[in-house]
Amino acid sequence: MTASGHHVPSASYGNFFDNGTFGPSMNLLKNTQYLALSMIGIGLIVPASSFADTLGPYASLMGGANWVAEQDLTQNDLDFVEMEFNQPTESGYATGLALGWRFPVGLRPEIELGYRKNTLTQFNNRVYEGGGSIDGKGEEKATTLMANLWYDVLNLPAPFDRFTPYVGGGLGYATLTVSGLEAGGVEFGGTHRDTVSAYQLGAGVGYEFTEHWSMSVDYRCLKTREAHFGDIERLPQGDVSTEYEAQSVMLGLRYWL
Repeated sequence: MTASGHHVPSASYGNFFDNGTFGPSMNLLKNTQYLALSMIGIGLIVPASSFADTLGPYASLMGGANWVAEQDLTQNDLDFVEMEFNQPTESGYATGLALGWRFPVGLRPEIELGYRKNTLTQFNNRVYEGGGSIDGKGEEKATTLMANLWYDVLNLPAPFDRFTPYVGGGLGYATLTVSGLEAGGVEFGGTHRDTVSAYQLGAGVGYEFTEHWSMSVDYRCLKTREAHFGDIERLPQGDVSTEYEAQSVMLGLRYWL
């Protein structure tokens, strides 16, 4: 490697043996020493430069579990019921597709399309019915388009040089969809949808196992502004609104273009 960080071409090691400098008079021990030193040099150089700190464009695919916080449904400034969701092992999942670019300083802007889905398990704090809980059904989906900015911690020392921790966040929009709400055999309308602004925070760690492929473990916390669903059938008249908050843990696969 030169002072500028470029590799010495591998053919230079062969020149020691092919250009006549080492003739038949050179003993085997000395040749073996040069060969050993050359192999050690290559071993020290290649792992650090072949896979770590890949720069430029990439595409990634993510998928994993999604936890949704309990949500209050609000009508006429009154939180009249709380929606509780099943655990991810039963119903909740999150997926994502992203395109981005890593710069040498570690900044990594990215456009991400995400999708989250969870099912309801019960309704709590039912103000219109005098309180209490009841088993419920229904689905809630969140489709997001986010502009993210991540900061990658580059150039970790060996043996962690293939790992890249990161942290950051993003801003964008989320389309919230609530459908199939049912409690006690009573159905509350059909599908209700609204698009609102959203933000997320995230962190994770990537592992580059080839020059073009890496995998990651990713955490996201997504929150939205208040979504408005309008009137819902079999409820008192008035706009019904809610705010969405979810946490996701996913595995990612990334391809460096």
